[in-house]
Amino acid sequence: MNNFIILLKSNSFIKFVIFGGFITLLSNGFLLLMLFILPLSISTFISQILHAYLGYLANKYGVFKRKGKPIAYIFLVLASWLIQWTLIKSITSFGVSSSLAVLIAIPFLATFSFINQKYFIFRK
Repeated sequence: MNNFIILLKSNSFIKFVIFGGFITLLSNGFLLLMLFILPLSISTFISQILHAYLGYLANKYGVFKRKGKPIAYIFLVLASWLIQWTLIKSITSFGVSSSLAVLIAIPFLATFSFINQKYFIFRK
C-alpha cells in the first residue's frame, strides 16, 4: 500500500494527470466542433482516435520519455474502454446517475492506465 501511495505521488503520475487532463479538454473541444458538421458516431470515433494518438505521444515524449509499444497501447485503449463501460454499467445498476458513475470511474481508470503504461508499455 505504501508503494502505491508513493507511485501516485511520483512526478511521472503528476505529469500523466496534467497531460491527460489537457488532452481530454482538447479532444472534447474538437468533438464539440465536429458535431457541427458530422454525425455523432463519426465525431466521437474521430475524437477517440485523436485522444488516443495524442495520449500516446504525450506519454512517450512528455511523461515517460522513452519508446513505447504502440500495439500494446492500442490494446490498453480498448481494455480501458471496456472497463469504463463495465464500471459505469455496474455503478448505475445501484441507482447512481451515469454522470456521477463516470466521475467515480475516472480515478480507477487513470490509475489502471498509468500503471500499465509505466510498467508495460513505456517500461525501461
